[in-house]
Amino acid sequence: MIPAFNLSRVLPPFIGASATDRDGLSPFETTLEEVINRFATSDERARILEGLLAYRGALQQAGIVNGFQWIAGSFCEDVETIRGRSPGDIDVVTFAYRPVPDDQWPAYFYLHQQLFNPAWTKQHFKSDAYYIDLDKDADLIAEDATYWCSLFSHQRNSHLWKGMLKIPLASDDAAARALL
Repeated sequence: MIPAFNLSRVLPPFIGASATDRDGLSPFETTLEEVINRFATSDERARILEGLLAYRGALQQAGIVNGFQWIAGSFCEDVETIRGRSPGDIDVVTFAYRPVPDDQWPAYFYLHQQLFNPAWTKQHFKSDAYYIDLDKDADLIAEDATYWCSLFSHQRNSHLWKGMLKIPLASDDAAARALL
């Protein structure tokens, strides 16, 4: 479920009476279809979503299918009203398990290194994309999650607290694409 924008024209950081209720906290679990229905409101936003779908397709072709993504950034705001411009990209953090055994990971990573390069994914998929390896040590995963949650839960300049979205990697992207 994607909540309505709050009075600041961003996704709220939580819904309900208290930020202590885990069920109402961001990131809000949703589907790719809901993201498209909610945010494909202009040609530029539709192109960004097409890029996200292409990025997800590239991940799937590379075998990265078991996990989820956090979606954030100005794409998840009413940036057209707030800043008078369209979003330039979509911020994505992919939390996923490795598709290959540990001993094959270095070679796999080298072969697919462009998918782990945010500058490349932004240029080719309009997705400022980052990867969290869910097979690494739990302490490191917690540090990564803390970093990305802290970064994406606030506007960069105003420090306004805001929400983000969570979508599964395993979904019907073809049905989502048909909505565009």
